[in-house]
Amino acid sequence: MAAKDQLGRHGEQLAVTYLTARGMRVLDRNWRCADGEIDIVARDGNALVVVEVKTRSGRSHGTAFEAVTGEKLLRLRALAGRWLAAHTERFDTIRVDVIALERFAGDFSLRHERGVV
Repeated sequence: MAAKDQLGRHGEQLAVTYLTARGMRVLDRNWRCADGEIDIVARDGNALVVVEVKTRSGRSHGTAFEAVTGEKLLRLRALAGRWLAAHTERFDTIRVDVIALERFAGDFSLRHERGVV
């Protein structure tokens, strides 16, 4: 597995650990359909939360949070609808979150932005 892929998988696992420690229940990981992929699908109370996880080992190409485009966020909103259509769970609201992880000197910093769309 490429180092970039390993970094991404590690970042997703850190994000799952972070979310579950805050009381969210992870329903799905790396859910795919013809229109794209959702990194993490979670329940936060009565909210469906789709989470985009970006992990970077440096800032030479900008921050991890900056790597998530507005177009990507709108696609995630649409993918949330596709996920709901494929599952029986029901929610009062839908939220799109971003978890941005950056590794410096072996340690990770985590930024969680709730409801970015």
